[in-house]
Amino acid sequence: MVFSNRLIRRGFLASTMAMGFLLAAPAHLLTQTQAQQDSDSQVANDEPVLIVTLGSVNKLTQDINYVTGVAGQAQAGGMFGLLMGTFTQGLDTTRPIGILVPMVDGIPQPIALLPTNDVKTVLKRLEAQTGPYDEEDDGTLRIIVGASVVHIQQKGEWAVMGTAKEVLKLAPADPSDLFEGMGNKYDIAVRMKMQQIPAATREMLTAQLKMGFQQAMATQNGPDADASRQVAENSIEQLEQLVRDTDELQFGFNIDQAKQKIVIDGSYTAVPGSKLATMYDGIHAIPSKFASVIRDDAAAFYHAASSISPEAIEDTRTSLKASMGALRTALDSQGGLTESQREDINSLVDRIIELAVKSLAEGRTDIGALLLADEEDFKFVFGAFVADGNEVASIAKDLAAKVENEPNAPQFKFDVSTYKGVTMHLVEADLPESENEARRVFGEKLRVHIGTGAKSVYLAIGNGSDELMKELIDSGDKDTTADRPVGQLRLTMMPILTYALSVESNESIAAMIDALARSPDGGELNMVAESIRNGQKFSFEVGEGFLQAIGAAVQQTQQALQGEQF
Repeated sequence: MVFSNRLIRRGFLASTMAMGFLLAAPAHLLTQTQAQQDSDSQVANDEPVLIVTLGSVNKLTQDINYVTGVAGQAQAGGMFGLLMGTFTQGLDTTRPIGILVPMVDGIPQPIALLPTNDVKTVLKRLEAQTGPYDEEDDGTLRIIVGASVVHIQQKGEWAVMGTAKEVLKLAPADPSDLFEGMGNKYDIAVRMKMQQIPAATREMLTAQLKMGFQQAMATQNGPDADASRQVAENSIEQLEQLVRDTDELQFGFNIDQAKQKIVIDGSYTAVPGSKLATMYDGIHAIPSKFASVIRDDAAAFYHAASSISPEAIEDTRTSLKASMGALRTALDSQGGLTESQREDINSLVDRIIELAVKSLAEGRTDIGALLLADEEDFKFVFGAFVADGNEVASIAKDLAAKVENEPNAPQFKFDVSTYKGVTMHLVEADLPESENEARRVFGEKLRVHIGTGAKSVYLAIGNGSDELMKELIDSGDKDTTADRPVGQLRLTMMPILTYALSVESNESIAAMIDALARSPDGGELNMVAESIRNGQKFSFEVGEGFLQAIGAAVQQTQQALQGEQF
């Protein structure tokens, strides 16, 4: 998930930048490339580059009322309902609203689609904002919106609107097929097809990115300028590839009253046969040594186990080296360090990079983290695959030797014991009496348990967490299936807040716990990433309890502020 999520983020960034470019770029910038357009882009393309839908007026109103009510801000939902009732008279309140963006001679031409069989009634209602409409001989209506003339035509059960009259013919009489999987399935949905953007326009986008990069780099001075330039050049190179190889992006936001949660879905695919598609197709779930962190009683867990394609390995290796090079440069310029200290830190960074690169070269990632909490205690454990666990121990030992004479340095105890092939180490640090909260959490000493195996590293914090680490080690050979997402995360607020309140009394936390006690869940937040052909998809869910808890905290803060005023 570490590598796949980075690919998703880059894909969404490239697509979002392209989307913004299409909607906001001045026409003269686009027309500069018309002579370079491929012959198939010289005419209108019936298939839109971008589709955006809003749920129906009824759905939006009901969902906003629901979520604002859950969050304790029902008045906001009421205001939204009043506004919708004021400005949507004449619309079919059961059908979605859409925006299509086809490319005409390389220029994006947005078209709005309103669900109404009587657009004149809608325009009459908006006369105070737009003025009266004009009607042409062919029945086309015109209104003035700001500095633009908007043309409107009635097409069956839909009204189509756009600033270019000739483009309105591209709107279908019934857009239902275009809205498939969007529309009333989500409150907001977006679908973008990057390859529908002419190659010359995409080249212009990357040229604009490069220009912005060059302008930014021209202002960079100082010892870290070269390292920053290397990182930026690497990022621009990757974005160029994403603009070139991205196929389709989909995104949906929905307030799901039936399931009592907010859901965000998304997917990203690359052009079949491209280098990027090969990267994605090389990512799939694998058996894991840390899958036991996926527990129903967890306050939080994170798990990711997947293969990594050779192309993704090389891509990540390049990014890692560039980023760590920038870190080394920043450390070199840090004041207060002696030359010897800088050499020691750079040597440590080099070893970490080398270990990370060796781990990547094995073609897989496997990570698990688990947090258990209740009203008395918490335990945290982490495990991960590494190419050489003994090197992790060696790095830690060398670090301990470097800092042993420093004031308030932690105490390192290496090779304390061995458990099923994993060597146990302990790091202890005294906590000052002034650190009251930290002492209530960790005691007088902070203890960090570290385990190093041949191909693994473990870390545990909290009372009894060393036993939890052993449980994680025990379960390492029991997982033989890959029937799970490549990555997943879940967080539950109730046990975390309960423990936090036991550490220190807090009225906002108490209010959140009270709200969660009445909620249908414990304040859950879930995220899942899965492989699909030539890409990946993800879902992000926020439970009703989470919203109720946040709302309770807001209300508590508002009440406290009101109390201060009197």
